[in-house]
Amino acid sequence: MAGSLIANLALTPKDAVAFFAAKGEMLSWDWHDVDAQTHARAFTVAKATNLEVLRTIRAEVEKSIAGQSFEDFKKNLRPRLQELGWWGKKEMLDADTGEITKVQLGSDRRLRTIFQANVQSAYMAGRYARYVDNVKDRPFWKYVAIRDGRTRESHAALNGKVWRWDDPIWRVIWPPNGWGCRCRVTALTDSQFKASGEQLQDGRDAIAEIDVPVNRNGDTVKVKTVKFKDGTGKERIFRPDPSWDHNPGATWPRFDPAGLKQDVVNVPPVTPPSPAGGAKARDNLPTWKDFGRPDLRAPGLPRRPDPGLLPTAEGVDAAIGQMRDVLVPNGTMQVIQTPIEKVAIRPELLPHTVIKRADARERYANYALDTLVNPFEVWLTAYDDGSYRKRYIGIFQAKNDLMVVVRENVDGSLYWDVYNLMQRDAKHLNNLRAGALLYGLAVVATTEGL
Repeated sequence: MAGSLIANLALTPKDAVAFFAAKGEMLSWDWHDVDAQTHARAFTVAKATNLEVLRTIRAEVEKSIAGQSFEDFKKNLRPRLQELGWWGKKEMLDADTGEITKVQLGSDRRLRTIFQANVQSAYMAGRYARYVDNVKDRPFWKYVAIRDGRTRESHAALNGKVWRWDDPIWRVIWPPNGWGCRCRVTALTDSQFKASGEQLQDGRDAIAEIDVPVNRNGDTVKVKTVKFKDGTGKERIFRPDPSWDHNPGATWPRFDPAGLKQDVVNVPPVTPPSPAGGAKARDNLPTWKDFGRPDLRAPGLPRRPDPGLLPTAEGVDAAIGQMRDVLVPNGTMQVIQTPIEKVAIRPELLPHTVIKRADARERYANYALDTLVNPFEVWLTAYDDGSYRKRYIGIFQAKNDLMVVVRENVDGSLYWDVYNLMQRDAKHLNNLRAGALLYGLAVVATTEGL
């Protein structure tokens, strides 16, 4: 497998390399401790519980995605991991149970697993990006399984099945679909699809979720399954391995050129205007009124307690350090549970927030974190550049009541602005509450006096 995969990567490794380079880092004890979406955004190795080990492995994986063979990967990595004490079976403190247990660290078999999983995932994520860019000419995608004795029967059953590129099924079964999976996808033109004789599958109502055991203790994780029809028209169910039921390419945080832009609103923020200019939401979006939400100036609107303003840091490095202390205290990617989903805060995407010192946005790091965890509202807003970004809105009781808007950009970075709710023109801040309402705190407020 390793040799053929590297041969394929040698043809077009650019996207695969870029995908892996965009990943953050996360320390984990068990593979299943990290959910599928986080796996797509972070490099992690089970039981690699310190950054030196994790980054040593990552450096060799990066070389392998660019073309290094497995034999060279193993030859370079094994002695370095042995020097770091991360090799063989050892007694360690189980991060989940708090008990001392014997675990398998580095081994030739584990190195092959790490190599195959990361190289194949990066290659397929890069292929997904290229296919999405070419859907106008090749809108039909065909699942292709390697037909040999090592292919799982369930994977082979998908061979040749065709779905449209925008079918939700590809969020679940885009390869790899498990450990050692060598499946891939081929993009077809309209004429190629018709010539194939395959029936077009429809996955809109085909996705379900089940609990799957992952260890001898009976612990389970939720795994998505999909229904499809085989060559005889019989309905079948395909289940990826636990934690492989996702499409890493679809959640690839590619660079967002508008990430440093402020939302266009006719109210001056407490944080100075961005030198990158403004990002404008589309016109005629549904607003807070359409969803029956209260006016921001309504009496009795609940406010979060003041989480504390930080001092203005002396210089960029100090500002970055101050933000990291709040947002990523362990030094690696921090996963925050919001009311609607998990948000990954990545240390390498924080510096841009404070690179312009006039902004001093590091002062509001506590507010940004609290806004993600305890938002007043969350909106999915369409922008005039064709993208969609989430806006987390927090309202705080401070010296001057504040509204904080934390925007999650396309590349996974965060950008926030702070507004004074006591200003006479604060009514214009309601303009930031537009798009699809994903979450709204239950409130009882009146419009009396507005």
